[in-house]
Amino acid sequence: MKKVGVLMLVLILTLMIVSAQNETIDEKASSCLQNNVKDKCDKLTLEQQVFTLLSLSDNSGIQSECKSSLLDKKKTDNSFGTIKDTALSAIALNYVGTSTKEQEKWILAENKSASLEWYLEIESNSETKCTVDSSSITIKQDKKISGNAGSCLSLAYNNYWLRISDNCLNKNFIISCDKYFISTLIYKKPGSNVWHVSSDAQTSSPGGKTEHQIKSSCFGASGCDYESSLWAALALSRTGNRISGFLPYLITYSEDNKNLFPETFLYILTGSAEYLNQISLHQKNDGSWKQGNNEYYDTALAILSLYGQDELISNALAWLETKQNNDGCWNNGNIRDTGFLLWAAFPATPIAISQGISRHNCEPDYYCINTGQCDEVKGKVLDNFYCSGFKICCDSPALERKCSDLRGVICSAGQICSSGTTTRDSEGKDCCLTSCRDEKPECEQYSNQTCKSTCSENEESIPSYGCFGAKICCKSKPVSEKSYLWIYLLVILIILVIIAIILRKRLRLFLFKLKSRFEKGPVTKTRPDFPPAGPPQFRRMFPTRMLKLPQRPKPIFIGRNARKTGAKVDKELEETMRKLKEMSK
Repeated sequence: MKKVGVLMLVLILTLMIVSAQNETIDEKASSCLQNNVKDKCDKLTLEQQVFTLLSLSDNSGIQSECKSSLLDKKKTDNSFGTIKDTALSAIALNYVGTSTKEQEKWILAENKSASLEWYLEIESNSETKCTVDSSSITIKQDKKISGNAGSCLSLAYNNYWLRISDNCLNKNFIISCDKYFISTLIYKKPGSNVWHVSSDAQTSSPGGKTEHQIKSSCFGASGCDYESSLWAALALSRTGNRISGFLPYLITYSEDNKNLFPETFLYILTGSAEYLNQISLHQKNDGSWKQGNNEYYDTALAILSLYGQDELISNALAWLETKQNNDGCWNNGNIRDTGFLLWAAFPATPIAISQGISRHNCEPDYYCINTGQCDEVKGKVLDNFYCSGFKICCDSPALERKCSDLRGVICSAGQICSSGTTTRDSEGKDCCLTSCRDEKPECEQYSNQTCKSTCSENEESIPSYGCFGAKICCKSKPVSEKSYLWIYLLVILIILVIIAIILRKRLRLFLFKLKSRFEKGPVTKTRPDFPPAGPPQFRRMFPTRMLKLPQRPKPIFIGRNARKTGAKVDKELEETMRKLKEMSK
């Protein structure tokens, strides 16, 4: 029985591990977020509550709990404190099917007039006479303007445009000419040399009319606040309000607020290919984005704006998988960032709760497009219909634009878009928003790599880099540098051996003397005394090598100390012979 219990336990643990491994990125993140916020919604910050509502569409009760906690933060004036917080709350409440009319009304009441310089441009292919609010002007052949356009307009920019006085920014300008003409508004930030052309360009036949009214507003407590204006415009567009009057300020001051990643908001609001290209250029090699201080927050903004751009988003999703913590959350369990990434990267169809407004899929009956595209065609935003990402449901399709209208180019055969970003134009062609360059396979974009049918013996295949057709990527094998150190050592050793052979006699004497110094007892510094009758050959050969000495009779000493002296001499001789034997070894 014990063995059966152990086997069952092992089986259960194995199934749990396999199940955990089979969880997708969004499932792991959703589980982690639910564990972190369950029964804790009332302790979360407003942003944490907002992104929890936006990211979870389950029936576990967490949405109802967080919605109730969020509504508890509503003030008596129906706001949620600041403009940004009210805008975020409106987006979340609208997502879960709760009316946000009071929040929209409060946000709109906080709009301010944005400080911009405005100009009116009128052009015709031939000289024409025009009237602007009953004032007569002439558009010459060289496009220059002459005449008096009234108190609200003055000649500007070398007489090509008409400067609109700051006192007349709320005025409605009506233009009529006796030839075909086009009119549009141009604006810029005071002191800047960057000009922006309004998307509201109008054309008319002879005798017809065009009409322009300046709309330039922002949001802020006491003046224009860029971040508040971004989120307010996003919330108003999401809830079906027209936001064209807020775009000039957001576009003009975007260069001063790069840390807020304004291109993501502007692409959502306008659908302009210009901002799509900028977002793609900001993407890092690992697939993420970081314009401010938080790569998770900025990546969520980018993914939210790029819904439908599968190539860019797929790289970002791969980055998210590598950055996901073991528990499934991102950024060390950050609730706001995890919720934002879930909402942006893995949007789910929202579920209406607490008697909220029912939501229906927008397509295929209507059109999921960007807010600016719906405004451009004077379409109506259908608030009760749902679109994935941050697109809105419009009752009219977006204008079909050719690649030339998007200021792009069609790359020819053998070329690719330098930025890697293309968008589909009205003719179904891939339009490059930057420039084209000669196409190279991924393999040959790196030095020392070539696409071949087979690699040679001196090359190795690199399967991680692609080639066209059936070819493979080949790279030269690394060649180890030759070392000549062993040759130098051998030459030095040979030289030392030759020197040792030549100086072997002196070397032996030197070694003998050196060894004698380290022996115990007194060291004899001079050659020991031998009997004068000793053979001369022995004395000559003594310093060199050991020879077998001939036997000779022991010397005879006469006197009282003869025996003692003889013993002393014998002892010294034996000691000398012993040393000579050791040297000869």
